[in-house]
Amino acid sequence: MYNKIEIEVKYRNKTYKFKGGFQAYIFHTGVYNDIDTKFSVKALLKFVSLVEDCYLSDDNRTPLGDLADYVAQNWKKLKQLHPYKIMDKFYDQHF
Repeated sequence: MYNKIEIEVKYRNKTYKFKGGFQAYIFHTGVYNDIDTKFSVKALLKFVSLVEDCYLSDDNRTPLGDLADYVAQNWKKLKQLHPYKIMDKFYDQHF
């Protein structure tokens, strides 16, 4: 039988559910970088989704923390880009 894992994060009196720990980690990194306070909680959840898409679309051994920080610090410029474009920019600046 398949055991479903669900991660719950309680933040500011709300509970957010994730299917994996890496999503909760991305959420934490977004909070750490003030995505929710600078933009909105909706933006924070979009951030989680976008970083997840970038991370899963990459064939390299992407350092997730560095990627999440990069996207958070450049959120205004990156939030509308395709994950492949974001990964190109990330690798151009980091390697």
